[in-house]
Amino acid sequence: MNSRKNLSLLVVALMAAVIGAGTALYLRPSGDTLALVRDQDGPAIQGLLWPNPKQVAPFELTDHHGQAFDLDRLKGRWSFMFFGYTHCPDVCPMTMDTLKRVAGRLEGQEAGADTQVVFVSVDPARDTPEHLKNYVEYFNPEFLGATGGAEQLMAMTRQLGIIYDLNDGDGKKDYLVDHSAAVLLTDPQGRLVGVFSAPHRAEDITARFEAMRGFLDEHS
Repeated sequence: MNSRKNLSLLVVALMAAVIGAGTALYLRPSGDTLALVRDQDGPAIQGLLWPNPKQVAPFELTDHHGQAFDLDRLKGRWSFMFFGYTHCPDVCPMTMDTLKRVAGRLEGQEAGADTQVVFVSVDPARDTPEHLKNYVEYFNPEFLGATGGAEQLMAMTRQLGIIYDLNDGDGKKDYLVDHSAAVLLTDPQGRLVGVFSAPHRAEDITARFEAMRGFLDEHS
């Protein structure tokens, strides 16, 4: 079990390192993980997954309003997705604040009209819909929160290369959760098209998103 977890974490670390170097990449299924493939002919947009963006498979979660959150909720919009938990002491609030500033930069622009931010909690035991609502709306009333049971979360995170581990074995209520720190981008067709690795900067994410969007609008 530990070797499997270590391998998954290694894949995440490799993904962040290579994307950080600015290489155009796409994902290819490889057993239980997603393999990175170098594409020399892709555009020089850091974190763009090209030429084969990954189609997101159907999933079923529940949003912070108690409504179904599934693949249809991604289609027709560009979606920034971050996976974490509301009790996170550092990475999650910092990333959500960054996405708040990204949304502010896009507000009033055409690119902001069909763009949404989705926070997916991997800690459903503590992150009830009401708790998620208070959390995401603190950053922006338009942000969405979603979560689900263990199997539902696994069905979504595994296909996207998201890793997390609940450190709740000792029964304490204030346990921490290890999780991936990347922000994912899906396009209106429900495809995973971009990865923004940490550390996150609002101006950097905004510029790369606009470049990705412009390129994909021309080539999709």
